[in-house]
Amino acid sequence: MKAKIGIGIIIIAFLVCLNPYLLIFGVPLFLIGIITLLLSDKKLKTKLIWILTPIILWYPSMYLYFYLMGTIGTATAQKLDLIFPENFKGKAIVVSDMPCGEEIEIIDNREQLRIPENGILLYKGNLKSGYINNRYFKIDNNGNKTEIPFRANHMFWEDSENKPDESEVGIWLSGGGTKYNPNGRINYSFREYVISSKDSLAKWSEFKRSRELEKITDSLVAICKN
Repeated sequence: MKAKIGIGIIIIAFLVCLNPYLLIFGVPLFLIGIITLLLSDKKLKTKLIWILTPIILWYPSMYLYFYLMGTIGTATAQKLDLIFPENFKGKAIVVSDMPCGEEIEIIDNREQLRIPENGILLYKGNLKSGYINNRYFKIDNNGNKTEIPFRANHMFWEDSENKPDESEVGIWLSGGGTKYNPNGRINYSFREYVISSKDSLAKWSEFKRSRELEKITDSLVAICKN
């Protein structure tokens, strides 16, 4: 009986430890399973197999777990196409759940978010959290789309393969969240994006520039809600 309990605890601990953020819980559980198994009447060889196998398989299994979770998560995530004016550069904000916002348009199972010239889109749809499945485009006056390459800081680390040119323009996820004001007129959830080259990225986060865009967004939200 002790052997079955110990093996069961080891299996549960192994599954918990596939998420490294849960190691603080999984490792003590694993140790409890080992102790329980060692106190059983199982043969030493069997005990060693059950103890060493999870340790050996943990890292490749963790890697496979994250790969599968990322693949499945991206495939099932909300699918968004963000479409920017041809010459747009700088920060854009998408505000969700706006009663007077842009209507939800779905093409090929992807929501179409058309960013206006001022970079502030009030959108009737809900931007879901979790994995991201976004595409980004610029559109010219004739309706021709050009995809904007995605950028992130890790792409520019010294040991990164195929490091992009720092002067090449791409799109960056700048953040998001919820703004709350006690008067209830400018409460909203948002996401921010920046179209910029790496060497010009910092200027779009300057306090004065960001504060001005925030004021305009607050004003548009207040008008929309009233």
